[in-house]
Amino acid sequence: MALIWRQKPTTGPDTTVEPLVVSSVSALTAASTAVPAHRWGKVVKPSGEGKKWQPEAWDMLDNVGELSFALLWKTALLSRFRLVASDIDPETGKPTGSTEHAAAKDIVARIAGGVAGQSQMLGRLAPLMMIPGEGWLAIIYPDGQEQWHVLSTDEIKTRGDDVEITLQDGTTYKLDKENDTLSRIWRQDPRQSWLAWSPVKAALPILRRIVRMEQNIEAAGKSRQAGNGILVLPREISMPTTPAPRGEPDPDAPNLPPPPAPPSRFASADEIRIALQEAMSKAIDDPSSAAALVPIVLTVAGDYVDKIRHIKFDSEVSEKAQAAQEKAVRRLAMTLDMPPEVLLGLADLNHWSLYGVEEEAVRWHAAPEMETICAALTEQLLRPMLGAGAENVVIWYDTSDVEAEPDQLAKVSAAYKDGVVNAEAYIRELGLSVEEDGYDLSTETGWALWTVDQVRRTPQLLPQLLPVLRMLVPALSGLPELPAAPASPPADPPPETIDARVPDTRENAAAQAIVRMCVNEAMRLAANRRRTRRAHASVRGMSTMDTHRKLGPCDESEVDGLIAGWDDMVDEGVCATAGIDRDRLRRLVVATCRAALTTGQPPALPTQLTGALV
Repeated sequence: MALIWRQKPTTGPDTTVEPLVVSSVSALTAASTAVPAHRWGKVVKPSGEGKKWQPEAWDMLDNVGELSFALLWKTALLSRFRLVASDIDPETGKPTGSTEHAAAKDIVARIAGGVAGQSQMLGRLAPLMMIPGEGWLAIIYPDGQEQWHVLSTDEIKTRGDDVEITLQDGTTYKLDKENDTLSRIWRQDPRQSWLAWSPVKAALPILRRIVRMEQNIEAAGKSRQAGNGILVLPREISMPTTPAPRGEPDPDAPNLPPPPAPPSRFASADEIRIALQEAMSKAIDDPSSAAALVPIVLTVAGDYVDKIRHIKFDSEVSEKAQAAQEKAVRRLAMTLDMPPEVLLGLADLNHWSLYGVEEEAVRWHAAPEMETICAALTEQLLRPMLGAGAENVVIWYDTSDVEAEPDQLAKVSAAYKDGVVNAEAYIRELGLSVEEDGYDLSTETGWALWTVDQVRRTPQLLPQLLPVLRMLVPALSGLPELPAAPASPPADPPPETIDARVPDTRENAAAQAIVRMCVNEAMRLAANRRRTRRAHASVRGMSTMDTHRKLGPCDESEVDGLIAGWDDMVDEGVCATAGIDRDRLRRLVVATCRAALTTGQPPALPTQLTGALV
């Protein structure tokens, strides 16, 4: 839903503008109503319904990582769309994706300062449409310079009938009712269309549950960090005491008995704690020490062994709790306005499935929001600036930078060899430039390169293409003629054919190649001129002959205009070298193309051309 209003200086009496509903490709995606500027303060105030859930939705963005990831993904997706000016197809009512309207193209190019500003504008609108479900677009003119700002409701304050916005640098700006433009763009609530709505509103119970589970897991972790519980030991436990230091034996009394070993005694809890800490510290500092290998020895009566207890106070996270959390995340993925696979992970998808996910994201999750934005910009920005007569021009979006098709090189290569797709489509699929890497068949150089490459790829074609190479490549004009292949004499030839002239197949091959080049050029020019704006969508990407076959026969009076300019490539010197009369060549090509265009059939050349062109 988009609501845009603007107060302009008026020179005549005040007129009331009736509400105007804008039809779009998706029904009820956007509507626009002109509103007087003195109502800004009333309309900008957020509704009581939005105050209840929108602040909590913003808080969930900071508390739930999955929601933050979804927002970043949606922002990156929407920012890659490009705004374009487009005509409306009179038959389908859908945007064609392009227009020849120079003024409309210029206006769209200057939106938000150009492509970079448009990307930032769309990227800023994405979180506003996803979290609170509404955003504001302000076009202001401080110091006479046009600025575009996308704002949330929290960045707009009302002062009576005036509106004050907070800019990106933290400063405030009071809107000028005479010149500035303020726009509200929002998702319609299914029940109350004037209210904002977003999928996050429906996901709030799921988000609350995820937050509670995260809090429980965090509390369990903190309880383990707070201490390792209590070790309960019976009083009857004893441990060996450390022996007292001994001196050297008395040399005057060498036969004195040694002092007795220190007896074991009951140990206090503090002594056991100190002994455990010392042994563990040594084991941590030096894993190869004896303290890490030798256990701590305690003596206890057999009746008291099972009385040793380690009591813990920490909370354990059960597998059921973890499964419940994963289930909540899955429910969140199904609720948000994005393919669930994006939030749940794409590791199990192949490139074809991944392409399906990307196509779904563009068609069902990003395109509706773009239609909302484009409808708003069209109705209150483009149409007023163009004036009357621009009803069939709209602001639309281009998805060429977003949609990525899977690798179809093998299919396109096979289709090219079968003659289904043209060379330009094959070159584009290879990632090359048609202008730089393809053959320019409108020039002699292009035909020369094409002929040389055909011979390089299939040397068997050299006898047929050598006459063409001699004419197009000057360096080959001095080469000797190829020896004629030995032919077996015909058996019992009829007497009347013995003196008949045998046609020169080499001359005929050269004539066939030249005529075919000229006919192909004429048919190409005719196909380009028949690709009008109305027929452009139906023949997009088709080859020359497929285009003529799709469009059907044309009127005979149109043929001369359609093929005009084909003879620019016919060089007088080439014709003289090949022994071809230029005027006869022109008449033959025109007649061949006329028959093909008026019947809808492929051009047919005579079998023998030498006599017809000399």
